[in-house]
Amino acid sequence: MTRLVGHLDLDYFYAQVEELENASLRNLPVLVCVYSGRTEDSGVVSTANYRARELGVRSGIPIAFAKKRLEGKEAVFIRMDREKYERYSERVMAILKENVDVMEQTGIDEAFFDITKRSGGSFEVGAEIASSIKLQILRHEGLTCSVGVAPNKIAAKLASDFKKPDGLTVIRPSELTGFMEPMPVDRLYGIGAKTAKALQEIGVVTIGDLARKDISQLDDLFGQKLAVYLHNSASGEDGEPVEERGQATQISRIITLKRDSRSADEILPQLIPAVEDVQRRVVEKGLFFRSISVIGILSDLSTRTRSKTLETPTRESSTLNRAASELLTSLVSELGELRRVGIKVADFEESKEQSSLAEFLG
Repeated sequence: MTRLVGHLDLDYFYAQVEELENASLRNLPVLVCVYSGRTEDSGVVSTANYRARELGVRSGIPIAFAKKRLEGKEAVFIRMDREKYERYSERVMAILKENVDVMEQTGIDEAFFDITKRSGGSFEVGAEIASSIKLQILRHEGLTCSVGVAPNKIAAKLASDFKKPDGLTVIRPSELTGFMEPMPVDRLYGIGAKTAKALQEIGVVTIGDLARKDISQLDDLFGQKLAVYLHNSASGEDGEPVEERGQATQISRIITLKRDSRSADEILPQLIPAVEDVQRRVVEKGLFFRSISVIGILSDLSTRTRSKTLETPTRESSTLNRAASELLTSLVSELGELRRVGIKVADFEESKEQSSLAEFLG
């Protein structure tokens, strides 16, 4: 069966979140910055929206330079709020994980995924799955993303970069060579400026040039391991699997309510299947949790959480159900109407010395 691998990249993520929370920013150059604190303008631009990029400002440049370049342009400079962006990222990745076979998150705003099984090896079905993921993220979180689907990771990453913002590019095996060959060599995943410059010095400008280069010449320049990687990648050969990285730090599930509500009695029956799914995944991974949280997302997409920490780790469904009910009741009593609600467990342990009777009987 042909592999179907995808790559999802949230468009100009930090700046897009700021635009989402403040609609007046959408037609202005918006820059999310990391300030060093040495002077008022010391630090760098972390993310720039597309309006700022059109005016010649990109991520990684000094804030002072960006201000000079955008003088008189009504540019908005915003201090990075990592915790806020992580909340959005967590919810987006939960949506992605529910719709794929395997997800490998590689950053706060991007992830690889494998949909070979659920697509049955069909790129037509794979395109439908990717389109549905994009639509769910837009509908539930208000964010656009660009997605690429291809036979492997290397090609999927190139495909997600191909159309931005809000793009979907599907590359079938027969289209791989024609798609990759004309691209600049520095578009290949893992090739930085130093490697690209060394390749250009031996006449390698495009990915096609690299694919046709004698591997022995690459070996002389970069050593065998990197030479093989470069040659295989440029040839569209990449067998690296999509894999979850390390032990989970949390397991969560967020659902959209049938209608906005602030009634715990109305919300809880809709949340219970998500609670059961989280508990099942905990058991499958052989984990025990100490922390339980209920997440509420309001109509303005702001997030509120209520949590509790247990004295001893557990994976009992009765404990999780009881805590979910208590935390949900506390949450809705203090908030307006909720649009989405979720359950999260964390602070994992892989084993414990004494299991409860309920676990033996369950």
